[in-house]
Amino acid sequence: MESTSSGNQRSGTQAARQSSGSHQQVRHAGFSLIELLIVIAVIGILLAITLPALQKARESARRTECANNMRQIGLAIHQFCQTHKNQFPKSSHSTSNLEETWIYQIAPYLENVDRIRICPEDPKGAERIENKGTSYILNEYLCVQGPNAALSLNSLDATSRTIMVFTISDSKGTSTTEDHTHSRNWFKNPRNLTWNRILSDIQPDRFGGASTGTAPEKRNSGYANYLFADGHVQLIPASTVRQWADQEKNFSLPDGCPELQ
Repeated sequence: MESTSSGNQRSGTQAARQSSGSHQQVRHAGFSLIELLIVIAVIGILLAITLPALQKARESARRTECANNMRQIGLAIHQFCQTHKNQFPKSSHSTSNLEETWIYQIAPYLENVDRIRICPEDPKGAERIENKGTSYILNEYLCVQGPNAALSLNSLDATSRTIMVFTISDSKGTSTTEDHTHSRNWFKNPRNLTWNRILSDIQPDRFGGASTGTAPEKRNSGYANYLFADGHVQLIPASTVRQWADQEKNFSLPDGCPELQ
């Protein structure tokens, strides 16, 4: 009996040691709190490094896509002009039939007008698709009768210095009628409202600009694409456009956009 009891005790002791050893192994196989915090810190640093780079890469891709949209719009407008005695297409200001407006008129010259008429960075893009609007607006001087109008390519002496299409302002509506600027109003009195009037029509800080709701006087960062009448697209800083506004240089005038470096 004693031998049996002693054997049982030894067996129990061995089992306890094995159990203790297995628990120790389990504890050693996991992470300590300090190790876990270090891993989390490293992941946080990596995210802080990579996320801005990813955001910049995505913005660059969208900016390039926007520029490609504009180039295709430029080619389509030129093809339209060639078949209409060099006349620019109409805006909604000049016709009550919305299907005669420029975004409809150039559709036959584009493979996918519904994709090309929307900027990938436009926060109202889905609404504009639904309401037959566009992220790009025609320069009023090229589509509306009035002072300094140039309704034909033949009226331009410097197509490389004439902005044909701008990026629409986020503050404008999304319908088909929002398809042209009101450039003639930009530089009217009072002059201290010039920048505000420009911002009500176009978005000079579409890419990399200030956050929504930023006061107009603080919107000097970022960039936007501009389509010129010769077909080239240029990325212009908002600070440059603001400088033109402050210097009362009407960059929307036919042949009137200042030389860009």
